[in-house]
Amino acid sequence: MEVETTLTKKAFSLGRTSLNGALEAVETVTITSRVMGQIKTLPVQQGDRVKAGQIIAIIDVRDIEAQRNHTSAVISQVQASVTVATVAETQALANKTQAQAQLNHAEAHYQEAETKLQEAQAQLGEARLNQERMAMLQKAGAVSQLQLDTANTQLALVESRIQQTQAGIEQAKRDIEQAKAAVKQASFQVQQARTRVEQARSQVQQVQAEVKPTIAHLNHSIVTAPFAGVVTKKHIEVGAIASFGQPLVTLESSDRLRFSVVVPKSMMSVVKQKDEVEVHLDTLNRSVRGQINQIILSANPNSPSFTVKIALKNTANLMPRMIGRVELPNESHSAITIPQSALWKRGQLQGVYVVGVNNIAQLRWVKTGKVKDSKVEIIFGLKEQERIITRNIEQLSNGQQVISNFVGNN
Repeated sequence: MEVETTLTKKAFSLGRTSLNGALEAVETVTITSRVMGQIKTLPVQQGDRVKAGQIIAIIDVRDIEAQRNHTSAVISQVQASVTVATVAETQALANKTQAQAQLNHAEAHYQEAETKLQEAQAQLGEARLNQERMAMLQKAGAVSQLQLDTANTQLALVESRIQQTQAGIEQAKRDIEQAKAAVKQASFQVQQARTRVEQARSQVQQVQAEVKPTIAHLNHSIVTAPFAGVVTKKHIEVGAIASFGQPLVTLESSDRLRFSVVVPKSMMSVVKQKDEVEVHLDTLNRSVRGQINQIILSANPNSPSFTVKIALKNTANLMPRMIGRVELPNESHSAITIPQSALWKRGQLQGVYVVGVNNIAQLRWVKTGKVKDSKVEIIFGLKEQERIITRNIEQLSNGQQVISNFVGNN
């Protein structure tokens, strides 16, 4: 196939560069499932606008509900065991109080018996002296037999009272030992009861801690939009089983949009943050004012471009991914320009057929800038002195061999 060709060359800068870009959401999130279950309802479609808090999906969590009900029943049982253990603790404390009272009574009885014994022992000495004196006087005929008998009786009574008191003391000692044993036993029972109460309460706390995630999972069965925006992608359909972390939909904010554009590195010195620019949306025949608020350099130092983010001032009726263009000023420099007839277009794609080795036409993707006087500025994609095809490019295909008819520099 015979074609007309020309050599690329640099010309003086056209002053401003028109760069294509796209609207994008400032906020973008892929909403995921936080529970496992079947998708019961998914009332949104790709492209739908949603409000903040609007239901995105409802997940069937009957298994989790059954788990919650089972755990609640376990909590009731464990709480009942706390009540039983508390009643047992109260009874053990009452038994201990009673045993302590018995011990106090036995010790008081012992002290009383000791006091009576001391009094009786003192009376015993007096009774013995009196009996001995009466016995001597009776022998001497100084007192009657009756007086001696009375002294003997008094002595016998005191001795009998001492024996009774000593027996009471021994009994009091036995009562004290029994009471001490009862107090010890009651204290042990109290300790056991308290341990059971603590164990039961600990079980309640453990089961309640186990049920908290279950309740949280139930709350996560209804998925809502975190902000107002547009559903840009559905990742799942009704009836499918969603696992934990399964993407459901992708949501992009519709209220906060910005324009993103790739800019040649040669324009770095003329692009400044806070510069006011105008974004043209040809499909809407509308222009929107904006301000450059981000300049993002590539991680690759050899990259021929960088990215600029432009905050838009009025985004009403705009949608993410809308195509637009922005004109940025150039520094005074020369740039490669080609005839408009050499530019191949398909939608947003732009290319130029370059004649290579063996006259093979190769389609080269390019980035264009300003158009003026039927000339197009090439931002990147071509070098000087490359032979490009300028006519009948629609009839060409990539890799086709051509016959070059050179018509001179463009």
